[in-house]
Amino acid sequence: GKIVNIRETSLRAYESVNYGEYPLKDRVLLSIWASEGLICEEVEGELGARHQSASACINNLVKRGLVEDSGERRPTSSGRDAMVWVLTLDGEDYIFNWVLE
Repeated sequence: GKIVNIRETSLRAYESVNYGEYPLKDRVLLSIWASEGLICEEVEGELGARHQSASACINNLVKRGLVEDSGERRPTSSGRDAMVWVLTLDGEDYIFNWVLE
């Protein structure tokens, strides 16, 4: 699925997410960053990842302090409220210093 309202500065990042050879965790970080927050289901849609993979990856990024719960909630396709994940400052730092260098 296409992201709507991508910040122009992140357009190149978004393209590299889709076409680059990044590991899943970096693609998850980039798509969350480019969208300014995503629920797990949206991450799955963006990256064509299975739920188990996307969910495990997000949990791992939370443990590493790169992603956090924004406090915002958005409905999933089945109507349940889901956490909107955003990057922490460390997460943004990681992207700028390691992923997009």
